[in-house]
This record gives sequence, structure tokens and C-alpha cells, in this order.
Amino acid sequence: MRTDPSQYLFRDTLRSVCGAAAMEIDPREVIYDADAVSQIAAVCDRLVAGQGRRVAVLADSRTRTVAGDEASEILRGAGWQVEFILVADPPGGTPVCDDLTRDALAARLAEPQLILAVGSGVINDLGKWLAAERGVPYVALATAASMTGYASANVAPAVKGVKTLVRGRASAAIISSPAILRGAPYEMTAAGLGDVVAKIVSSADWRLNNLLFGDEYLPEVVGLASAVEPLYLDRPEALRALEPAAIDALFAALNLIGVSQTLARTSAPASGGEHLISHALDMMSSLDGRPHDLHGRQVGVGTILAAEFYGRALAIESPRFVAAPERIDEPFWGRLSGEVAACYAEKQARLRQAREFLSHGNAWDRLRQTLAPMLRPAEAIRDCLSRAGAATTAADIRCDRARLLAALRHAHEIRPRFTILDLVNILGLLPRAAEEIVR
Repeated sequence: MRTDPSQYLFRDTLRSVCGAAAMEIDPREVIYDADAVSQIAAVCDRLVAGQGRRVAVLADSRTRTVAGDEASEILRGAGWQVEFILVADPPGGTPVCDDLTRDALAARLAEPQLILAVGSGVINDLGKWLAAERGVPYVALATAASMTGYASANVAPAVKGVKTLVRGRASAAIISSPAILRGAPYEMTAAGLGDVVAKIVSSADWRLNNLLFGDEYLPEVVGLASAVEPLYLDRPEALRALEPAAIDALFAALNLIGVSQTLARTSAPASGGEHLISHALDMMSSLDGRPHDLHGRQVGVGTILAAEFYGRALAIESPRFVAAPERIDEPFWGRLSGEVAACYAEKQARLRQAREFLSHGNAWDRLRQTLAPMLRPAEAIRDCLSRAGAATTAADIRCDRARLLAALRHAHEIRPRFTILDLVNILGLLPRAAEEIVR
């Protein structure tokens, strides 16, 4: 049996923050060994007792080959009734997590006592969403170290075409093996790095909301993954070389950052303005049919841009705040404009409150002094991603500069949450700063 960060740091780190309560936090188990898949029946047995145990196994055409068929056979051999559900590829693409796909799967699903998701982002989001609706446990069999969602209850689907946030069900257990993760397409591992570096910006955005509006902020949750971060951030080329210690550390960090959202009862520790840029690109693709890239790869590029925004904003010593636009760009959003406008309307009160708060006393100076130590320069983030062979430019994520600029200028409209994208708006830095940064 291997000794690695995902095996011991996950639970030990949670225990250091939560004490004895850590044992009651899902996921209860993270099994990451060479023979992890062979343990799937034992894990499921601990979650569902008795006779006639029924499990629904979700997979797509790729993850079915990686581990879906094997896990299904092991469960059948252990006496489980297995309902295998293949999440089909749409024409010319790969599965998506949206309300239409959820509805189609729900109609096919019988009466499982447990849902096993074999895959990464989309498959796991669909699994935890369905598990929450059915009120049954959910187990993640991770096929790539590509995203923070394995350990999080949050689902980020498109609902009526708009990227939103839905509360799903956190996994009761996460299972994977070093061979599976190292065998995943490397662009998915690079996407995982993009998803974890986002914490640099998302944590600052979370603290920003605490300073401006008094939202709850938990410093100990922000630091959950700090013990393993140096293993991939300080020498990111080790990920590119598929060095075991680096892959192990990335997987541990993805899970720790995922569970931080459960502890905080919000996605804020892992998702800020940088994620909105990625979501905007996804929504643009739904409008014009042009392909988008992997979530984590887009998030990595978004983190570079958001960090540069933070650098420019916090360099201002005597700001002059301006009113944010009251309406969205309806022609840009087309058929999605009604849903987007409703989200943006929810944020109007906070936009006014932030401008009012920061215009008085030494509030701006205190904000700068608090946030600056939390951030890294945009170039340092770019260097880390570049050395790992991850995406850093518009071309890397299958879009041109004009498209990336459009996403950067409109991303603040799609969610009620206040982020760095809103701060630069009321500082009057848009659209000029966006144009300069993308250029």
C-alpha cells in the first residue's frame, strides 16, 4: 500500500481544522492505492447494508473503458444489482452538465440505493446532482486529477443556458489509483492545476466580500491545502513529467479544496472572478456553437487575468469610484439575456454598497493592506502554469483574443457574487484595462 498525500494528509488536515468532527465530514474515505478499484464493493458495502443492494453506475464512453466496466463487474460479483448508465456524447462533443442532461438521466434511473460516478467533472456533477435529488449516497471513482469537485457538494450546471450553482450531495467516498491518474490525458491533469491555482484569486475574492459586506470568512479553510501546495506549485514541471509525488499532491489538493467548500457552506473558497471568466466562455459557446476548452484550463487563464486585475486595482492609492452599469449587454447575451439580467439584478445592491463603503474613511487602504499579502503576481501564476504545460493564453483554450476579451468584459454579469471583476468595474478600469491585459 502506498503512502501519499491523498491517503493521510486529507484526513489529518481536516482533523487539525475540525477536531473530532472531521470524521463526520464527507467524504469519509479517500482510497488512493494501486488496488483501489478492487476495493469498490467493500466501500459500497459500508454505505448500504442488507440484501438486494442496487447501484447506478454513471460513466461516459471513455471512463467506461478506464474503470466503469471493471467497477461494475466487481460490484456484480459482490452481489450488487448494477444499473449501468452510459452518458452519451452529444453530436460532435462530449457530455455536458445541464438541466436537459440531468432530466434525461433522471428519467432513465430506476431506484438505486447508491450512485457511483466513474469520471471527472461532468460525470461527477451529474452524479452528485442526481444523488441529492434521490436522497442516496454518492461515490466518486476519479479518472483524472482534473478538478476540485470530487469532494465538494456543489454542482455547476447550465440551467436554461446560464451557468449557475446547485447544491448536490458531497461524495461519501473518493476512489482512484496512481495508475489511473497518471494514465489520464495530460491536458486534464493540467486542467487540475488550473483549478487549484484559482484559489489564489478566489480566496481574495472571498475575503473581499467579508471586508465589504461582512460575509463569513474562515481563514483556516483557506489554508487547508497549504501543506501540499509546494509539491506542485514550487516545481510545476514535475506534474508535466508525471512524477508520482506531484500527481499525489495535486490530487490531495483538489480534494482538500473541494471539501473546503463544504466546510464554508459556499463555493467561495474555490470559485471567484476567475471561474466566471470560464463560465462566460462556456455560455458563449452555447450561443454560437463554437467549442470551448476544459473548465480547469479556462480557469487557469482566468486566474492570470483576474490576478492582473487585482494588481492594477490595489496599485491605486486614491481611487475615484464610479457607478456600475445597471443593465447587462442584452444584444451580447441574446436568448440568455433574460436569465443573465435576473442574476445581475441581484447584485445591484452590493455594487452600490461597495462603492459607498469604499468611498469613506480609510476603508480602501485597509482593503489594500489586507488583500495584497494573499495574492501572487499574474506573471508568477503564468510562469507556474507554463512550466507545467498548462494553458496560459487565448490560443491555448481554443479562442482568439477578441473572444477572450468579450468574456472578460461580460463575465461579471452572470452571477450575483461580487468579485474582482466588479471591483475593477466600480474603479472605472473597464473596459480599457481589460483590453490592455488581453492585448
